[in-house]
Amino acid sequence: MKKFFSLFTIIVFINFSLLYAEDKTKEYELTRISITLEEKKELSPDILNINFSVTAKAQKESDVINILGTIDKSLRNLKIDYTGGNYSVYKNCWWEKNKWKCSGYKGDLSYVFRLKETKEQNRILESVEEIKENFGENMAYTLSNPQWIITEKKYKEIENTLKIEIIDTAINFAKKVSDKIGRQCFISNIDYDIKRFYLETPTVYKSALPAMAMERTIEAPEPKKEDKTVTVKAYIKYLCIEKK
Repeated sequence: MKKFFSLFTIIVFINFSLLYAEDKTKEYELTRISITLEEKKELSPDILNINFSVTAKAQKESDVINILGTIDKSLRNLKIDYTGGNYSVYKNCWWEKNKWKCSGYKGDLSYVFRLKETKEQNRILESVEEIKENFGENMAYTLSNPQWIITEKKYKEIENTLKIEIIDTAINFAKKVSDKIGRQCFISNIDYDIKRFYLETPTVYKSALPAMAMERTIEAPEPKKEDKTVTVKAYIKYLCIEKK
């Protein structure tokens, strides 16, 4: 944060100096120059992000809550980083032959897990499958959109580094232009354009149907960890005046 405050102060000072220079040199013709600079860096993702949701049903509302509570306790005991854990319980209703019917209750429970290793997703699935053996078709789960991502903190650090590199390049360019055209050139404006990578197409893994037996040991697919490109582009304007 201190770096950005200092950077902001420098830019404001440069702009103020330029305004002062413009005012003092109105009799001279100004030379305006615009360029585009770009910096890139490849980063290796550090977190496997996975959406995980559970659905439970029973005749009693309290039974649905107990199922969701049992699952939540089991997942928390895994000590795997996650966000969410939100749940809802409601009447199990549907349309059938133009009539609204209800029977029992349903509940939903959702998480977003942040895994450091792919094998941790197997622990999640094994834990829930063990519970599913007790509740059978009264519960089902869905694991979706597993993808390797870069944490916001790591991403911001690289973005900031690239922004500073662009400023260094822009300053060096101003010096070279000044020598080349025999004028004194200043940076008058820097407009950043940051391009982030796109997310992959989601894939989905659902729990087995009641008629299918699933082994306790589960080996889920491992999404490939691919480098992501952080790109920072900047549109830079210069004002050049006669050297005194």
